Amino acid sequence: MDYIINGGMRLRGEIADYGAKNCALALLGATVLTDEQIVLRNCPSIVDVENMLLLLSAMGKRINRRGNTVSVSGGLNTTSAPRSLANLLRGSALILGSTVARYHKICLPLPGGCAIGARPMDIHLKGLEALGIAVDENTDELVCQGKPIGAPYNLRFASVGATENLLCACALAKGESVLTNCATEPEVTALEELLVKMGAKLYGVGTSTVRLVGVDKLHGAEFDVIPDRIVAATYIAATVATLGDVTVTNCNPLHMQAFLDVLSPHVYIKQYSDAIHVVADKSPNGYGKIVTAPYPLFPTDMQSLVLTLAACSSGDTEIREKLFENRLLHNAEQLNKMGAHIAVNDDVATVEGSKLHGESVASNDLRGGAGLVIAALNAEGVSTVSGIEHINRGYVRLAQNLCSLGADITVSP
Repeated sequence: MDYIINGGMRLRGEIADYGAKNCALALLGATVLTDEQIVLRNCPSIVDVENMLLLLSAMGKRINRRGNTVSVSGGLNTTSAPRSLANLLRGSALILGSTVARYHKICLPLPGGCAIGARPMDIHLKGLEALGIAVDENTDELVCQGKPIGAPYNLRFASVGATENLLCACALAKGESVLTNCATEPEVTALEELLVKMGAKLYGVGTSTVRLVGVDKLHGAEFDVIPDRIVAATYIAATVATLGDVTVTNCNPLHMQAFLDVLSPHVYIKQYSDAIHVVADKSPNGYGKIVTAPYPLFPTDMQSLVLTLAACSSGDTEIREKLFENRLLHNAEQLNKMGAHIAVNDDVATVEGSKLHGESVASNDLRGGAGLVIAALNAEGVSTVSGIEHINRGYVRLAQNLCSLGADITVSP
């Protein structure tokens, strides 16, 4: 399927954010730590989350979804993840730490996901080895065995996934663990808060140094998945690109300050406790220099959005992508087909703002696909965005939601 987008429509109105994919995946991974029921509210019905639920079910968990509330209970009947499901999403790696902690063994085919770079798992695996886990890394699968034993470990990079896996592994480890240089993204903090509700002895929630004293057993809990800051940023970027007037509700502005700080000199932004009102009345004169970095600095998942905004601005922008080596190149090539002036040299994109025109472009990854949709909304004429299966991995009814604000998008069969 493709999106057929007639550009030039100004977005106006109000739209609600929903639960964060990256938060839901981490919380679902943690459900392996207990046989008791974990209830997750505000859990989005998107492809990656549904695939994670299928994976957990295939390994023995009992799953019940009612609307946006998901209940997970029971134990695993296998510690070998089915290849057909594990290969569908990168998030399958988030069962690694919890399964080793609870069952002392896992066989995990190398996970799939987007083509945005190597995303090596060495930080995950070296952390598990520091906890006494034996790691056998074959060409296409991981086999990890052993009961975690508390130990200090410094992450060489503040990896979100590695932090989440190690938090789960240490929660049931024997003795005390101290993890330093942890990621502090809101999704990590949410996982830490869930672990505490489950009975983990975890200290330093939301900080880069976390101390855990392992317990013998964790129990059930109820928890709300946090709002998706990347979805909220997508709606905001679409508003800016179309010179619109939109309020995004049910979001958390505090989770996206770096992104809002980039936009605020150029557009009107009013922040509330759980909403953001954006009004753009003229094309911004470029966005200066932007460098992606771990939270709370500018997030790589919003880089594709700003690359599009820079491309259709009236000034110059420099974007340096420090986390994923392929994330700049593909979208730059696609945007240039639409009339953008983007030059990529290694990890730096130099963007000279220009007027975009309709074109056929292809999505290569989740966030890049959203960036191309925003470019098509801005462009003069009709664009076709293919590869929307990538977009569906992280967005609930993106086309329909944008159309509710005045976009002109049809989905071809």
